[in-house]
Amino acid sequence: MRTTIKNRMIIGASLLMMTFSFGITNAAAQTCTQVPTCAELGYTKTSCGLNRALKCPFDQTKLFCGEKKCKPGYIYYSDDTCSENYNADKTVVGVVAISGVFAGAGVIVNIDQPWSAYTWAGAVDACKSVTIGGKTAHLPTRVEGYIIADNYNAISIGLSKIPGSKQFTEDSYWTSDGSDHYGTIYAYYFNPLTGFEAQESETSGRYIRCVFDF
Repeated sequence: MRTTIKNRMIIGASLLMMTFSFGITNAAAQTCTQVPTCAELGYTKTSCGLNRALKCPFDQTKLFCGEKKCKPGYIYYSDDTCSENYNADKTVVGVVAISGVFAGAGVIVNIDQPWSAYTWAGAVDACKSVTIGGKTAHLPTRVEGYIIADNYNAISIGLSKIPGSKQFTEDSYWTSDGSDHYGTIYAYYFNPLTGFEAQESETSGRYIRCVFDF
């Protein structure tokens, strides 16, 4: 009886030692695994410019910039891709006017150019009715109008690559910004060729060029 108990004690102790040894081995293996560096994970930049940036979880100063964002003048498609040259196999939404540096989004100029003047309220409604590739258009803001004028040449080149697209004209175009002057809205308009801007009564007739966010 004593031998049996003794044997059981020896077997139990042996099993306990094996389990303890296995646990130490596992812990040692986990402890000794080297954590990859930010550079090994692809976080090699400290600034991404206009690119979309991701921060390294181990060092927030190291960034992964990802793919280059669409440049002004690039053609934007309904599948949320863009290219410098026209792709006839995809549905065109428009031409990139502003890269995604503003609030993480960019602006796309619609390829169509309505050839009639609108009141300001009519312009706002007209752009809201434009939908392409699941995106709903809007009038550009005053700031967006400035930058569209700055990128006019790139936008014109992009438009010229798309069959059937229409260029900006020398006319002035409404923006979505306005102010109330004693019950009358005076909205801003801009000239994309010169960058000139001014305010005018909402009842005046100006052209429109709708834009999309991306």
